[in-house]
Amino acid sequence: MPILVPGPNSPTAGGAGARREAAGTIARAAREQGFSLLEVLVVLAIIGIAATTVSIGAFSGGDARALRQDATRLAQLFSVAQAEARNGGRPIVWEYDGGGYRFARAPRELFLPAGMARRASFAPAEPFGDGSSLRPRSWTADRSIQVRVDPPAANVFSTEWISGPLAVELHDGQNTVRILRSGNGQYRVQP
Repeated sequence: MPILVPGPNSPTAGGAGARREAAGTIARAAREQGFSLLEVLVVLAIIGIAATTVSIGAFSGGDARALRQDATRLAQLFSVAQAEARNGGRPIVWEYDGGGYRFARAPRELFLPAGMARRASFAPAEPFGDGSSLRPRSWTADRSIQVRVDPPAANVFSTEWISGPLAVELHDGQNTVRILRSGNGQYRVQP
């Protein structure tokens, strides 16, 4: 917006025309400040649409998100259990049911294959306490969780470098999440 400064070479220097033009410039500047009602309404509509989209995305699929959160936590705990088994020199057993899961230390004298050790009732395992990262936990999903382990009896983490399940599938009746172990012993979650 040009600003007129009267000077000695200005065609309207000092006259009534200069005052009239300056008054018009000031009036035009006053009109151009601020937003029109239409502009404000358009911006509010855009903000409302964006907020609705975000809230629908944030609050839908709660069961699927809870199941994926359980799988992510379990993948991290599998790595912790493997490290604990190697450091402590004792196998770690992962026990689960529809309500939750826990990890426990197997006795040192246990030399049974994993499938037999799981079914054996004479070898009690020592569960981890509440202060441990391997403490008993409940599933965060609202529904009962069905667990499928591949190979079927691979829920024991031994002192070997890579042990434990190759794949774990969590299913809540509607959603399924898989935890897969790669060749280097790391676990990743797949939806």
